Amino acid sequence: MVNYENDLKKYIENLDLSNEVKKYIENLSAPNIAVIGLTGVGKSSLINKIFGMNITIAGAGRAITKDYTKYSPSDFGIDLPVNLYDSPGYEPGIGEKDFVKETIDFLNKKKHLGKEEQIHLIWYLINASTARLTQADIDILEEINQNNVPAIILLSKSDIAQPHQKEDIKKAIEKTEFSKVYKTVEVGAEPLILPNGEQICKPFGMKELIEITTKLLPKIYVDAFIVAQTVDIKSKKELAWTYVREASLACFGVGAVPIPLTAPTAAIGALGYMYSQIIVLYGHTNQRWLLAISGMTAGGVLTLVTDGLVDLFSSTFPGISIFAASGAATFTAVSGMAFTNTCERLAIEKLTGSETEIEQQLRRIFQAEFRKYSSLKIYQPSNLDKVRRDFIGN
Repeated sequence: MVNYENDLKKYIENLDLSNEVKKYIENLSAPNIAVIGLTGVGKSSLINKIFGMNITIAGAGRAITKDYTKYSPSDFGIDLPVNLYDSPGYEPGIGEKDFVKETIDFLNKKKHLGKEEQIHLIWYLINASTARLTQADIDILEEINQNNVPAIILLSKSDIAQPHQKEDIKKAIEKTEFSKVYKTVEVGAEPLILPNGEQICKPFGMKELIEITTKLLPKIYVDAFIVAQTVDIKSKKELAWTYVREASLACFGVGAVPIPLTAPTAAIGALGYMYSQIIVLYGHTNQRWLLAISGMTAGGVLTLVTDGLVDLFSSTFPGISIFAASGAATFTAVSGMAFTNTCERLAIEKLTGSETEIEQQLRRIFQAEFRKYSSLKIYQPSNLDKVRRDFIGN
């Protein structure tokens, strides 16, 4: 037990979270999502809402073809892994042929590139209040189908469309039988506000879109997408649990943590990787938050060691050899859940004050969350399933 405490203290004192965060981001595979639709259909509002970007900024994005533009969060100073390809706009009845040709050329060009450059998913937006598919819509959806690219049709502006308009357009879509169009989702990316300032409709459909997108994307790109999106906190927490679980399993000598583990004390190294994954997941990658979280992590964990809370995990484990795995796994899981909840609160709440004051606030939150879970005991890997249910809530 003494060795574990000493090793933990030494590791935390020398932990460089900035470097760990950088390595994790570099290892994520960014998905390529094409966002297609006519002028005024709500593409920019959707992108801004899902990813927390403002693509209306002058000069944002990079031209890929004559009309298609590529946007990445890095263009906006956001260090998150996703690439968005925004189609050119066109007015109904004006420029439709050029729009169809440009889109077909774009999709065909992407199809013949390597996997990292191909389009992995398409969000196709149609204004629900029009209650119809245009010939341009049909031509492009047929091309999507032939290119074997999964797509989600988004009925934008569904908040102002009448029920019969939405039903008419859904029936028209069903008649086309596009096998690669997975589902039609009604969305409203912006709140509906009356002239007097009263908000009568909040944005909707975003979480359903996130859920379906994660099912359709190739598995290798799902984690990066969940990291990049900013609207579905639950999906982030579920992914955070996979990080916590992997790090905890490392204490038993199993799992897929990318470091060599030969003893439970060596599993301490999994903590830094787990912390970095959770930091990136909740978007706390700018220098200010990294400094505050690093200070919170070092101060918070070292205080727990000093206060003897880590030692609590040994008291119910009969024997040093059992504690070596079980105690380390318990500390890792409890620490990971507390760290997740702290980062989640930082993402939701607006903490104010100096860097030192924010660090102290985060440290108090972390230690309170740690104590909340400190009665847990993980005797064997299968115990993690129950811990997950308690943590996630289902």
